[in-house]
Amino acid sequence: MVCTRDFLGLRRDERGAWAMTVGSQNIGGRRGSLFGGSGLAAGVAALEESAERPVVWATGQYVATVQQGAVLDIEVDFPAMGHSMAQGRAVGTAQGTEIISIVGALGTRREEVRGMWATAPDVPGPGACELLERHFEVPCVHDHVDVRLASGMFGFNGQGTPSGDGHLRLWVRIRDVALDAPALALIADYMSAGVGNAFGTRVHCTSLDNTIRYANPVSATEADQWVLCDAEVAFAGNGLAYGSGHIWSESGRLLATASQSMTVGLMTEET
Repeated sequence: MVCTRDFLGLRRDERGAWAMTVGSQNIGGRRGSLFGGSGLAAGVAALEESAERPVVWATGQYVATVQQGAVLDIEVDFPAMGHSMAQGRAVGTAQGTEIISIVGALGTRREEVRGMWATAPDVPGPGACELLERHFEVPCVHDHVDVRLASGMFGFNGQGTPSGDGHLRLWVRIRDVALDAPALALIADYMSAGVGNAFGTRVHCTSLDNTIRYANPVSATEADQWVLCDAEVAFAGNGLAYGSGHIWSESGRLLATASQSMTVGLMTEET
């Protein structure tokens, strides 16, 4: 079991600068370019380790794509570093071109109140759900991610039955990778498959941004378990779609919430 930083191949030099090579099978998407979830996960890892504080929320703006073989350099800075909370930025560039920009807050505060009003959906456990069958043009991060369909249709390959209510529920795990904050950021990008479920047909989505807010930290007993992604598409139009969702542990603990904006178009055999 490795941490997500090591899984991504994210490395830090003696100056404190971060970098990773795009196109390795642990970073790239199905066509070899940087998978958005991997970029956000790398930014979360770099911010956490640089600040030596846990991330509270992070949002990634996807500015440009980058292809196999490129080195993504990630510069981290903290405009505000308070006693309990820090505000940070992580900007990823390749040969001087900005690729992704991540901003977020990190830290801990004394808890005075606690409540939860979201409810975990009642779905079969991962062992009782159908494993998605996916095949990719090149070795990629998705080769390491198991996805089981709890309800709805996986919008990228059409497997399953459209839910009719805009909700797609997936059990997800990254094999042999600890379920840390960066891993949840990577997994959150899978919820974009809910757009195809909402329409009942395969669609192609490209992320514009992805935001994750962390609730309960992952416990030691949950570190190698599946998580349940409950994604809901709120709107699609003008070539865009907006969705949000919750990420739950197997025991029903809320781990994080996520939201996303993306471009969307119908998928053809050519795409």
